[in-house]
Amino acid sequence: MSDLALMLVFALMGIFLVLIIAHAKRTTPYVYCSAKISAWEARSIPESRLLEFADAAKVVNILAGLDDTDYGPYLKDIPRSERIDVIAIERALKMSVSERYRELLQMVPREGRGVIAKLIQRIDLWNLKVLLAAIHDKLPKEERMKDLIPSPTLPLHRLELLAAAEGLEEFLKYLEGTEYFEAASKALQAYEKLGLIALTSALDKHYYSSLWAEVLKAKRQRQILKAVIGYEIDAVNIKLILRLKKEGVPPDEIDKFVIRPSHELSEEVLRSMILAEDVSASVEAVSHTSYGPILTGAMPHFESTGSLLAMEKSLDEGLLRICKWMSIVKLLSLAPVLSYIYMKETEIKNLRTIIRLKVDGVEPERIKELLVRVPKIEL
Repeated sequence: MSDLALMLVFALMGIFLVLIIAHAKRTTPYVYCSAKISAWEARSIPESRLLEFADAAKVVNILAGLDDTDYGPYLKDIPRSERIDVIAIERALKMSVSERYRELLQMVPREGRGVIAKLIQRIDLWNLKVLLAAIHDKLPKEERMKDLIPSPTLPLHRLELLAAAEGLEEFLKYLEGTEYFEAASKALQAYEKLGLIALTSALDKHYYSSLWAEVLKAKRQRQILKAVIGYEIDAVNIKLILRLKKEGVPPDEIDKFVIRPSHELSEEVLRSMILAEDVSASVEAVSHTSYGPILTGAMPHFESTGSLLAMEKSLDEGLLRICKWMSIVKLLSLAPVLSYIYMKETEIKNLRTIIRLKVDGVEPERIKELLVRVPKIEL
């Protein structure tokens, strides 16, 4: 072998070694994080057990079934009597999620902490929308804190101040200085026309627009973030447009609350959905996108019941499918973190659905129909 060839071989080996070291530096911080999340996921509630809960005779049986889960310590002080305190149960479930998110934020590698913190701030968004609904419905002040989720990112004293507002004007005054103040203030005029959905949609638009901006700023793992969060933003837009279209809201009003930029849905597609004559025509406008088959499959349910629930549920399950797939093929990345957050939220949502409907005496088969299922992934 000539000296030149030998030098070329060593140069290639050096480049290969540098690439290996660079890859190791990027992925090593995620080893512990992914391992910890895998341990948490192993203690998640399987679908078979959720179905058993739906069949349970009473809510106390469900609580007994949750004793050996991560929710057990948070539920232990709730009386197991005939008169179940549903609000207390939901508060305990929410507290467990909040504490888990605090721990999650501490162990996420620094490069991804900003966007994950922003994602977790959806708790703040939820709390603000709950408080707006409570004020809109003139719920007494002492009742407003019951439905809130303890936030890892918003101080308790701020929530208590917002919950004490006499009305919307005072609520906005207390909201001043936060990132949501401007969006909520601008939506007040629309609130007079459309009601509560104008305010909640304005908050959604601000939150998801700022979240998307964080995704686009990400130097690494942008592809993973765009795939997951981009899908969610598209789904939020689709749900919003279909709801408002069903209510007969004029296109110009719908357009004000659509999140831009969207992900897969182009401006042309969004405009087609907004200008469509009815829900069916809006669904047809996305038929050539990846959301087309998802929505088309749920159309018979809408046509027979007039409810958008099946479409929204199908969109949610589509997001979980992406999360699950990404967490498998991109193990040493933010994908398992994203997947865990969405799976955890779905688990809580399913538990709340089962418990509330069980208290209302809804038949088990109907409860099962409403559960959001985690799709099976075949490799």
